[in-house]
Order: sequence, then structure tokens, then C-alpha cells
Amino acid sequence: MPRNRVLVPKEQKRDELLVAAALLLVRDGYEATSMSKLAQHAGVAPNTLYWYFQDKDDLLVAVADRYLHTLLAELGTVTAEPLAEQFHWLVDRLRPVKHLVATVHNRLAVSPVIDEWHTGFHRTLEQVFAANLPHPIPADRRVAEVAAATFTLEGAITHAVDADTTRGLCAIAADRLMTAATAHG
Repeated sequence: MPRNRVLVPKEQKRDELLVAAALLLVRDGYEATSMSKLAQHAGVAPNTLYWYFQDKDDLLVAVADRYLHTLLAELGTVTAEPLAEQFHWLVDRLRPVKHLVATVHNRLAVSPVIDEWHTGFHRTLEQVFAANLPHPIPADRRVAEVAAATFTLEGAITHAVDADTTRGLCAIAADRLMTAATAHG
């Protein structure tokens, strides 16, 4: 006689799959995490994953997006801190998933869904950074200034730099943004 299945709401099952995917993607990496391996780890049939995610890139974006939303919610705990401290907090929070950050960058050219997510990620960072500046950066410099800060932080996340260098990079990125905003405010 077949076992009775417990019906799980779609969003709950999707969340369970994302938790399993995040664990495997961080632990084993993108290339080593096949959809079959993920299905086995999550205790579902492989085709079940495709009811929730179009493909592995869609799954990676869902994991990255979930992580981003968690970070943004937690960022509220440090918004009273100077911008350099907020940057340092962000770097510390993203270093454990630096391989996912690198995977996103590696797949930009081959995956439209990842490229679109990454563009949105940068827009989100721009909004977060802008909210902490005394004045807006003029439009003709804003994209370059925010990109400089973002690339500095991404470098601090993905490269093995010591604590003092990390603090210095975060301070330089924050000072540069504050100077750009103050000089034109």
C-alpha cells in the first residue's frame, strides 16, 4: 500500500529547496552541484526542481536573491554606524559565500537571468549607498563612483586580504563616496 503524502504548500517547498540549494552551492560549488544531486539532497524527484526553477541558473539567482534580501533586512542593524563600518559588515557577511559571488561573475556572459539579477544587485547597492550620503552624487559621476565602491568591496570579498587591509579598503570606498557627495552637495 502506498504511503500517504503530506501536501506541502508550494512556497514552503520552494523555501526548503532553496535552503538545500544554498547549502550545496556554498559547500560544493556551482559546478559540483547538479540538479540531480540537489534533488537527492532535498529528498525530491529530480523533475520536482523544474516545477520551481527553470534551470540551475534560475536556482542560483533564487539563492542569491534570498541571501540579498536577508542581508538587506539585517543591514538595518548597522545603519547607524559610519558608512565604512557598514561596508566592513557587508564584506564580512559575504565572504562565506565568496564562491557564489565569483560564480555569478563567471556566468554573467552566458546567462541572461544571472546578468539581469547582477544588474539589479548593483542598482540595489547604489540605492543603499546613496541613502547614507549627505548629498546625492551628481548624475554624471554617480555610476562611476558607486561602481568604484562596489568593485572595491567585491574585491575585498573575493580575495584573501587580511583584516587591516579589509578595513582600509572599506574606509577608502566610504571616504571616496562621502567626498564625491560632499564636494557636489
